[in-house]
This record gives sequence, structure tokens and C-alpha cells, in this order.
Amino acid sequence: MSGPEQGVGREFWRVTLEDLAEAMETRQSEYGNPDEPLKFKIFRGLPRRPLTTAVPRELTGVEAFDESALSTLLRYGYGISRQEFDTNGTWPYHRMVASARCLFGVQLYLCLADGVYHYDAPHHELVRLRDGDYRRLLGLATATAGPLPEAVIVLSGHFAKTAFIYRDYAYRLCTQEAGLLAGNIDLVARAMGLRAHLHHQFTDEPVNKLLGLDPDEEPALLVLPLHFGEPGIRRDPVSRTAAMLSDAIDPIDPAVVRSGLRVARACPTLTKVNRASLRTDTAAFAAAAPVAPGRSGVSGGAPLQLPAAEVPEVDLAAVLRARDSGPAVFRPVPSRVDGIELWARLARACTGVSSDAVPAGSPVPLEIFLTVGDLDGIPPGCYRLDRETGALHPVDRAGADTDAITAIERVSIPGPVFHGLNAVVHLVGDRDWAFDTFGDRGYRVINQEAGLLAHRVCVAAAAQGLSGRVVNAYSAEGVRAALGLTEQRHTPVFQILLARTGPGSRLIVPVEPEAVDG
Repeated sequence: MSGPEQGVGREFWRVTLEDLAEAMETRQSEYGNPDEPLKFKIFRGLPRRPLTTAVPRELTGVEAFDESALSTLLRYGYGISRQEFDTNGTWPYHRMVASARCLFGVQLYLCLADGVYHYDAPHHELVRLRDGDYRRLLGLATATAGPLPEAVIVLSGHFAKTAFIYRDYAYRLCTQEAGLLAGNIDLVARAMGLRAHLHHQFTDEPVNKLLGLDPDEEPALLVLPLHFGEPGIRRDPVSRTAAMLSDAIDPIDPAVVRSGLRVARACPTLTKVNRASLRTDTAAFAAAAPVAPGRSGVSGGAPLQLPAAEVPEVDLAAVLRARDSGPAVFRPVPSRVDGIELWARLARACTGVSSDAVPAGSPVPLEIFLTVGDLDGIPPGCYRLDRETGALHPVDRAGADTDAITAIERVSIPGPVFHGLNAVVHLVGDRDWAFDTFGDRGYRVINQEAGLLAHRVCVAAAAQGLSGRVVNAYSAEGVRAALGLTEQRHTPVFQILLARTGPGSRLIVPVEPEAVDG
């Protein structure tokens, strides 16, 4: 990037990761807020394609990407999982992934051989936006070549759905949630025999034009082609500009029920960062491996080697139906949790992702730090997970006059209850890698990659009956000290509390699949 927008992403990073008080200065009340948009995006006058509501209760491999497979992917990928009552209308709907205040500021679009669609989750239907097969064009926009995918999913950030409370900070939340959703689509597709490839990098104008999106209000954030087996994707050697690809697309202006604030007016910083991240030429695409934290924060103690323990296989569909973020006030219930099993699941979470952010075959570009409170088989303390060996390296903490969990509690904003926590997971990213490699788009990339890994962590916890509460309200500098990190470039991007929790005071009713058998 060059010109007046240079450094916009880094400054936004400073505010939203290093100075939470400044980031929250414009936060609005969520109760009685006149800017609150509708709970779901509603199109008028467009053809609809109902999806079968009879989906299997277990996720298994499929032979073809037919109507049943499509319905199953979307139902478990981003369908409604629970409905909540007695919440003053604040958090009525829950989906298969976590979302700040259950606002779900990410939309899912689908490009199939016969057309381009929006996923209407409450009705479990596809809304047809345009006819025609645009899968090849999306391949050109992502600078990839190879066989046509079965489908291409595009995730967008519908900023107003989150910004009516969080204003500019909504950019962090929406990019995080795009990663969370991408992580779930990847897991569900994998269980069905499909493979997803994450494209953070694409020419924005043709993708937004294809979907009829206003790039200030609801830009495309991620492109995910789905293939059976390994996709064999390769880099397209021909550079293409956004204008060149956009010329091949007729504009559309779908009739949408307008609601909520206009982001471009209400959120000037969000708008500036978003505009600075846009890509106009595939020649600018790059990939690199981040710099891992140095060993200066790792204690001289011997690392704990991951035992060769059997990890029980679980049905992903059942885990996704059970996954939750805990009650409104996160209150752990003391319980026995197999720490070795959790450790093994976390080690698995770092591998098997295909993304254009890092060189092919690389693990996810974030580090997992595990702070243990009460886990069977792992002594209390702070550890860094070795992504290559699975070992847990004990960490030397600054000011280690308190236990490791209390050290995290002291640098977190009061709210959740830390007493009785089984563990806290921190996902640490390399800020300089993100901005040096991707320019201002680096903010988007690192948050989306962190969101993907965060969802895998929450699924790993849910497989053992644990709630996973994502908490953004912490002091990044304080967490660095608690994790033994010595360089400013290494920043805790996610904080996830893990514990078994009580039911709370809310009435939540599960939305179960119609079919009983697969």
C-alpha cells in the first residue's frame, strides 16, 4: 500500500488491541438502541430455493454434492442451533458458531453451477441473486487455477449488524467472526469429504459486484472454494486487475429491507481501514510464514511431551449442536476434565488448514498458549504449545507471585468468573508478519486466521463438555507479561475461557434437525 492510507491498519491495530478503553469510547447501549438493524438480512421479490430440512444427525462422507449434501453443509455450517427466550429481545437466536452478543454480523453467499445465492438461515433457504456459473471468475479473482470447485462460499461483513453497538470496533468483531465461520465450514466440509481453501486475498471489486454488495456497508471478507479431496489449487501466473474482472459482470441491485445505521457515516475509522484493505490487482498477492515468539519467555524446565493417548472420536454434528459460550455471566462449575485429551485436541487444531496466508503445508499462523487452572494430567501453570511436536513448554511469567489463572484475571476486564476455570487459551499472532506481508489488509487476515483457530479450540473444548467463552476485554500488554512474551509484535488476538458452566437464568430451546437417522 502507498499514499495517505499507509499505516491505517497498524494504527487501528494499536487502538483495538493495545488500547481497549479508546476502542470502546464510542460503544453504544444494546438496549433500546434506535440504530439496531433487523436480526436477519431480508431480500424482497427474489426467487427462493428451499432446502430440505431432513438432514442427518451425524456428519459422514458424501459421494456427491447434491441437494442433501448442500442442505447438510449449510445447516451445520451456519444454521440456527438454539432459540433463547426471556432476553428482552437481545440474544434470541444462536447459530453453530459463536458471535459477539449473538449479532452475527457475517453473511454467507454461495456460488453454484446454476447461480449465485444468499443463505437465509431462519428459513433454511437460498435466495437467488443472479443466474449463471461464476465459479471460474472467482478463481480468477483469487488468482488460482485448477479444477472447478463444487461450490464457492463467500463470507461478507454486514457491519451495521455489529456497529450499532460497537461502532468502529465492529471491524475487529466482524473479521474475527468471518474466521470463526470459515473454521466451521472447513470442519463440516471436511467431515463430509470436502476440502475448503481459505482465500483472504482476492480482488474486491468483482466479488462485491457479483453479490450486489456495497463495499462500505457489507464487503466480501473471505472466499472459500469447496472441492472433493485435495483441491490441487495452484497460483494463476497471469496477473489480473479488479477492473478487468468487473467488466465481465453485469451489475445487480437486489431489493433489501434497509435497516440500521449507515456505516460509512457513523463509523469513519472502520470505513477508512476497510477501504485501505482493498485489493485492485492479483499481482500484489503474497504469502509468508510468521515469526514465532522467541524462547526467552520459555522456562528452563523440561517440556511436557504429549503422551500417546487415545483421543475418543466424537460426531462433529453432535458437538456443534452442544457447543456454547456459557451463560450471560460466565460461572465455572468445578469439574474433572481430562487435560491430556484436551491437550491432544488442541495439538490437532493447528494442522490441516489450507489458506493463502501462509506457504502450502504450513500450520495455522498463530501460536496457542494454554494457561491451566484445573486439568487432570497437566500441572497448573502457563504453557506454549509446540505446533510441530505437540509438547507443552512451561513459560516464565513476569511477576509470578500469583497463580497463572489469577495473573490472567488481573489483566482482564471484570465480568466473567475466573474461580474454578479449567483453562484459558490465548491465540498469539505476529502483528508485523500480518502488515509486512499484506499491508493494511493484514488486520483482516490475522483476525480471520485467529477466528478459524478459535473455533477449532471451542469445538475441541465442546467435545469434552466445556463451554468456550471468547473474551476480547483484556489488556494486551498485561497478557503479554502473563504469557512471558517479550516482543511487541507478538500479540494475544483471542482469549478463550474454558470451563463447565451452569445453566444460568436463560431459557434456551435447541433447534434440532428434522431427520433422526442419516
